[in-house]
Amino acid sequence: MSKTTEQLALARRLAFRAQHTSAFDAAALVRAWPPLAEAALSVHRSVAGEQDVDRTIERIAWDARALTSAMERPAWPTLGDRDAALLQVTRALKRGTELATKTSAPADEAQFAGRLVISTLWSTAQLVSQSLSDHAFDLRSSNDSSAPRELLVVKDLFKRFEAVQQLASAALGTPQDYRPEPSKPVMQLRQAIAVWDVEAHRALLGDRSTAVLHVMSHLEADSVKALEHLVGQAAGTGVIDQVTAGRLSPILSDSSMSWTRLRDVAADLSFSSVPPAMPFIQAGKNLQQQLRGAATGSASDDHAQILVALSGHLASSVTIAAATRELITSGELRAPAQAVARVFADHYRGRQHPPVDAVAIHRRLTIPLNLDARNLLGDLADRVFVDAHEAVNRSAGLDALYRSPSPGHQAMRPDQHGIQRPRTPVAMQQPATPSGPAR
Repeated sequence: MSKTTEQLALARRLAFRAQHTSAFDAAALVRAWPPLAEAALSVHRSVAGEQDVDRTIERIAWDARALTSAMERPAWPTLGDRDAALLQVTRALKRGTELATKTSAPADEAQFAGRLVISTLWSTAQLVSQSLSDHAFDLRSSNDSSAPRELLVVKDLFKRFEAVQQLASAALGTPQDYRPEPSKPVMQLRQAIAVWDVEAHRALLGDRSTAVLHVMSHLEADSVKALEHLVGQAAGTGVIDQVTAGRLSPILSDSSMSWTRLRDVAADLSFSSVPPAMPFIQAGKNLQQQLRGAATGSASDDHAQILVALSGHLASSVTIAAATRELITSGELRAPAQAVARVFADHYRGRQHPPVDAVAIHRRLTIPLNLDARNLLGDLADRVFVDAHEAVNRSAGLDALYRSPSPGHQAMRPDQHGIQRPRTPVAMQQPATPSGPAR
């Protein structure tokens, strides 16, 4: 084992030890998380390059960047110290990057090194998530006047870190050596999901405009609709069981409608000095195309990887929805004064005072979105975030651990003595309709 890989193993041990050595200050842990995710991405690129088709670590790092941007504004967490236990993990990851630049790790260790990094991210995200849950419990019994507002922020951050855990656990579910070689359609689906996640976050952080908000809402509404169609197709072909499909379809329909409502309002306010980036638009269109064709023609060996890809995609939808909402609440969005006045004329009839200065309308100026406009968009974005999180909650049946990756292989699990035993697949069936009373 190379020195770089040994250093990554040390980082993972420190991450596990942090479960016991951390001060369990939720705010300090949240502050320490984004630098840790950036260090994980840096060392992964130094060791493994671009070998990860799912780009799991990069996707987590982009969400951490969005979280950093969001922490500059809200009331919680305020500026302060970072958790010492997570700082140790960050330093170990940075030391791994330094070693990788001096002496490259053997090519056969790249996959193992990647799993060490993802395992570190999963463990630390779990620690932050647990501390947020405990902090939310404390806030519910607090008499502080600011507690209700802080509780909303903490609960949303908890949902966000839950999504990060699901994204990381999907990558850790089955070692690559034990997976069958994926077919070309499955590889294209996994790549499309990864590219969309990265490009969506890059657009939201790089171009803070209502034009990006409009295009994002439009692409997400169509993508969720394509995913709903895929779930229906997959249930018919046996890729997804009927119970899971029956629970997912309604919330996906609601999610698509929520994005559509946000799109319609954002369209009236759409403005930018430059058009949205074409890679961003192409990534959304390609994802829709891959989702529409994923269930048709897939072999039984592909089913487990399709489920893993969809599980990761649902988790990414939560982080994209969170970043979209933060764009709205940032105060950076601008729109033509006439467009703002028109939107308020439609949504706030009967107001005595105009929301926009008549001089700004006459001069055709662009103005920052006022509080009322941000609240209007924010309420719609809140609904988008809630629907995305509920879809993750209902996706438990996509767990590929209960599915055999190939007809001749049974999934294994350790028993109480640590010995690998065959895992019995769980057959999901629609509940029987109760019969009428006996005559």
